[in-house]
Amino acid sequence: MSQDSINGDKRIALLERRLKREKNAREHAETLLTEKSQSLYIALQKSQEAQTDLELALWASQESFWSWHADTDLMEIRSFSLYSGNRSMWSGTVIQLLARVHEDDIDNLQFHWSMAVHGNRDRIEVSFRLRFKNDFQWIRLRGRVLKRGTSNEALNIVGTTKDITQQRKAEQSFDLMASAFASSREPMLVLTPNLVITECNDAFLRMLEAPVKEACIGQNFNDLLVSERVDETTLLHDKQARFESKIDSLSGVTRSVDISIALFEAHRQTSSYLIATLRDVSDRKRNEARLRQLAQHDDLTGLSNRNALRESIDSYADNGEPFLLVFLDLDGFKAINDSAGHEKGDEELQRVAALLTAMFGPIGEVGRWGGDEFLVLLKGLSSQSVKEKCEKLIEQIEEETIYAKGTELRLSSSIGVATYPEHSDEIKSLIQCADAAMYRAKELGKGQVFIYEPGLYESMTQQVSMVNDLRKAVENHLLDFYIQGKYDLHGNLKGGEVLCRWISGLHGVVSPTVFIPIAEEHNLDSAIGLYAIEAACDYISIMESQQGEAIPLSVNISANQMLDSEFPNKAIDICRANHVSPEYIELELTESVFIRDEKAALRSLNVLRELGFRLSLDDFGSGFSSLSYLRMFQFQVVKVDRSLVKGVHEDSKAYALFSGLITMLRSLEIDVVAEGVELETYLPFMEQADVQLMQGFYFDKPMPYDQFLARHTSDTKR
Repeated sequence: MSQDSINGDKRIALLERRLKREKNAREHAETLLTEKSQSLYIALQKSQEAQTDLELALWASQESFWSWHADTDLMEIRSFSLYSGNRSMWSGTVIQLLARVHEDDIDNLQFHWSMAVHGNRDRIEVSFRLRFKNDFQWIRLRGRVLKRGTSNEALNIVGTTKDITQQRKAEQSFDLMASAFASSREPMLVLTPNLVITECNDAFLRMLEAPVKEACIGQNFNDLLVSERVDETTLLHDKQARFESKIDSLSGVTRSVDISIALFEAHRQTSSYLIATLRDVSDRKRNEARLRQLAQHDDLTGLSNRNALRESIDSYADNGEPFLLVFLDLDGFKAINDSAGHEKGDEELQRVAALLTAMFGPIGEVGRWGGDEFLVLLKGLSSQSVKEKCEKLIEQIEEETIYAKGTELRLSSSIGVATYPEHSDEIKSLIQCADAAMYRAKELGKGQVFIYEPGLYESMTQQVSMVNDLRKAVENHLLDFYIQGKYDLHGNLKGGEVLCRWISGLHGVVSPTVFIPIAEEHNLDSAIGLYAIEAACDYISIMESQQGEAIPLSVNISANQMLDSEFPNKAIDICRANHVSPEYIELELTESVFIRDEKAALRSLNVLRELGFRLSLDDFGSGFSSLSYLRMFQFQVVKVDRSLVKGVHEDSKAYALFSGLITMLRSLEIDVVAEGVELETYLPFMEQADVQLMQGFYFDKPMPYDQFLARHTSDTKR
């Protein structure tokens, strides 16, 4: 080892000992500060000696004392030194302080300050950048409200401040290292802007066959590369680069590597680092070779896969001869997967593949398009003859019965047929036509064959696109859940309703009146309902943690979900997982659930009530049999439909009907919520009818939960 390395190690050891002493001193000082801060105000009055000790402790921990008085709106910041005569003080208003705060930190500081002054928080702790001369430094401000006024406003706040700029730099350094080495399977390096290696991970040591990091650290990265090297000028301009090169290990082995390198600038661009990621290209090439082998067939069924099918369709079209494209989708496959398991689902896919091969293999090409979808390419056959073969195929698919969890399941198929070039002379459009015909077969009752008709694709494209987009949104939790409050006659917030909203990247803002029926038709409503309960539990927990108490929230439940025997257990499991009592969750349902299956609905409602959920009959008065349902089942809450509320302030008959309905519900000891209260002129009539809760645009519109929470953080009266 060279003398320079030895001297470097000594300097590092000396620096580490110095840092350790400084760390111990800071920890000791901060411990003393913590012990003293609780009695700071009293200690300053009682003893000059204790005050001196405290000032020394503040000096040792690099803390400054500050105080704020509401009557003057002045903030005083006092800094101390080892000698009592060398004190410094800054005095100014909060606005003057904000003028020196970095513009990106003003909102955060104002929020924490407002919560302490006007909210219910007695403590304040916030970090921000403050300008000193021409430079910004990170400041941590801590404080506590000592006195509040009659309106609970803060009158006096005291606390300490500390310069944490170096701490922030250290945190950024740690974050950088954590980011660079997050994936230890890839060789990674941290470089200086001059490409000197300052850190590397174990994967890089293995690639270089280096015994220890010291064999790599300090070397110039370009010196290790034996072909293309890093262009520093390009990297400085583009901030990142990717290229292939070769690197020699210490044992002389040359490896081809794919190199990705990016420039990361530290806070305020005072320093920068390079992160380089290397990958052995030989592994990638082996993977590419394997992918090429797999590129033409499906592993599970042995059929041609999508890539091979596309090539075949292109070849058929290039020949210019007419051909038929058969698009097959399995009906009931998801139920088999969910109930009988994925292994059974795979077996069914293989069975269908065998039937397709036996039926069409000798006369055409059969392939798996993806999931439970298959394609068949056929030449020299008429549409009618292909339809007859497809109908026979459906019969064969339906022959097998599957038993799972005491239930008989049967697979079927919906099939669409399109002809080239009659229906389209473009490949993509032809596939879409066959797909649209298949969806038309599903709409007609499934288990059918439909031959494409001109104009069908255009009429179904919007719906198919929206269904697929909605399915992705549900699967990836991309739906939003807004809150609309429920208020009493005095404007006090008493509850809320969780409402689903969908902003699609393809279709924009989609109304619930549009996407909820689509969700119910395609069995997506159950997942949406469970997500809504999860959101309600999450909102209740947040409100309870921030305000000390929560309000009950209602969730709309579809008929499909209510008739699902597993729904009560799923709902209570969500509440338990989030530590939320089910009495805070109100489940709203419409009379459609009774129309579907009255007995099953009553069983499910009884189970839910026994589990502790509140149950509400929604849209009361808009249907035909609402009164009979009240007799069959004792709902705790009834939401009167907006159609009965509208016009009660200007139509005596409307008010008489509404008032009589409220009187009847109150006599049944049922809580009443009136929907659609949009005008202030409704309020006297609501009060006269003795309505307990109201919901409508007069009080608030549905809004994201953070806005709803901010609106009601300090004042729940509207």
